[in-house]
Amino acid sequence: MHPTGIPVDAEAMLDQPLFDRLDAASIGKIAQGGWVVEFERGARVLGRGEQLGGLYVLLDGRLKLYMLSCNGDERVLRVMSSGDSFGEAIMFNELPSPVFVDTLSAARLAFFPRDVITDALMKNPEFTTSMLRSMSVLMRNLIQDLETCCLQNALQRTANYLLREARNSPPPHVALTLPAPKAVIASTLNLSAETFSRELHRLKDHGVIEINRRVIYLRDKAALVALAEGSQFAVAAAQH
Repeated sequence: MHPTGIPVDAEAMLDQPLFDRLDAASIGKIAQGGWVVEFERGARVLGRGEQLGGLYVLLDGRLKLYMLSCNGDERVLRVMSSGDSFGEAIMFNELPSPVFVDTLSAARLAFFPRDVITDALMKNPEFTTSMLRSMSVLMRNLIQDLETCCLQNALQRTANYLLREARNSPPPHVALTLPAPKAVIASTLNLSAETFSRELHRLKDHGVIEINRRVIYLRDKAALVALAEGSQFAVAAAQH
């Protein structure tokens, strides 16, 4: 990754989860060592097999991290939004990327070379803690993804997804905006787009959710929790 000459705004990094435990001076030094990269919608940020000598932090926009099957089917592993980072593992291990990363919208990313990150880790224990926390979250998400694919049916996957996204939304956590097209979200759940849409409409028909374009309202959160835990609609309604 060649420098673009576009500087990273240190103040913009203050709210990024990866840097939120650092003081302004430390953030400023890291910012000086990086640069901003801008991409249009549908652009390739990272290809499978490519080397990445640093890490990216997404400042604005949305990305999808995915793999391709032998017949070209896309399996989305993660939809990334502002504040998310990627590249830590392959940066430290100097491994080729096992995934593709494309933009879902126009995006701005900050890129920090390996030596800048390594120097910050050596000098700032708080940054080391933040990096370990970030990688632990990724590991937890991968385990949850494995559980979803192996142990849950389509309805459970859809219900759990809605509850998880609602928890990340503003209080009272009963409304969420789908962060990507339904086909992309369905792929993260290892479902077809048709199956995901069918389960959403089943939930809507039973009065559990309301759908307004990409905004979904949780009308019966207790029933949704019961469905996520494996109950059927009639049982979930009775429990509520």
